[in-house]
Amino acid sequence: MISFRFQQPSSYDTNSKLKAVYLYNFTKYFEWPENMRTEKFIIYVVGKNDNLVTELKTLAGKKKVANQDIEIRNSANYDASVLPNIIYFGPDIIKPVSAAAAKYKNKGALVVAESAGACKSGASINFVTLESKLKFEYNKSAAIKAGLKTNDDIKAIAVSNIE
Repeated sequence: MISFRFQQPSSYDTNSKLKAVYLYNFTKYFEWPENMRTEKFIIYVVGKNDNLVTELKTLAGKKKVANQDIEIRNSANYDASVLPNIIYFGPDIIKPVSAAAAKYKNKGALVVAESAGACKSGASINFVTLESKLKFEYNKSAAIKAGLKTNDDIKAIAVSNIE
């Protein structure tokens, strides 16, 4: 019997596709203010995560959010001049989460992070890994402070709800 094993490079993030799908699906649980529904729907990835950016760009080529085309932006460091619909802070970016939550207050930006305690620092959503599976925590009050209308269905699929 011949068997082939495909080994991913050590830098490959096996959860990139799943994170991209999560980020897109979060759009179904929130309503953005009118001023954020006119141009492109911007997903801004902060941190070095080429695999996630690639997956998001692939998804953006096939999907829309309501009638908006999706635009993916990426930078190694947080750029406060960008006003995205969704901002994702990778696990290597911790400090700017609270600054972004304060900056985007009432502006309609969903702050998503991937670091311990991010929901307590102002992120609306924080990716966590439990039992080798990607899950997320949800902070409804942070989403409301950001100016987003929320759909409580997201609470049911979150691994924990943080207030």
